[in-house]
Amino acid sequence: MKTQIFKYQSIIILIVGLFAAHGSAKADNGYLVLSTLAWHFDNFDERNAFTPGVGWEYSPSSKLGWHAGTLSDSFGYQSYYGGINYATRSVIAGRIRFLVGASIVHKQFKKNAEPETKVLPFPALEVKLSQRSVLNISGSPAIDFADQKNNAVLFFQYKLQLR
Repeated sequence: MKTQIFKYQSIIILIVGLFAAHGSAKADNGYLVLSTLAWHFDNFDERNAFTPGVGWEYSPSSKLGWHAGTLSDSFGYQSYYGGINYATRSVIAGRIRFLVGASIVHKQFKKNAEPETKVLPFPALEVKLSQRSVLNISGSPAIDFADQKNNAVLFFQYKLQLR
C-alpha cells in the first residue's frame, strides 16, 4: 500500500513539473532528465548498469529547486524519487555547476530484498555539453555503519532544457 501511495505521489509531482515546465524552461532552470547508467564499484556483475528513467528537475542557480522522477533501478525494480536541491552558480567558463540536496527514494536497495523508502543525499556535478544539454554525475559513497551498508555508485543522467 505504501508503495502505491508513493508511486502515485511521484507521478503527480512529475506531471505537475511537466505542466510547469513551460515557465521553468523559459527561465533556463527546468530540465527533462533521462536516467542512463549506474556504475557500482562492488558487485557490478550482479546489477544492471543501464538504468533507464525519466524525470523533471527545476534547479535555478543559487536558489532552492526540486526534482522528481522514476527509473528502473540496478535490480530492475521500477523506483521513484523526489526531493529538493540547491545549485551553485556556474564556474569554469560557465560549464560546471554543483548541486546538493536530498531525495526521498523508493527502490530495491539489496538483491532479492523488498523495496524500501529512504532519504538520501543528492550531490551532483553538472557539466554543460551544449547550450541546452547537460550531463549530471552524482552518486553515493560506500557506507558500512551499524545496520546500514550500501555499495558505492556513480549515476549518470542526461538533462535537456525544453524551450
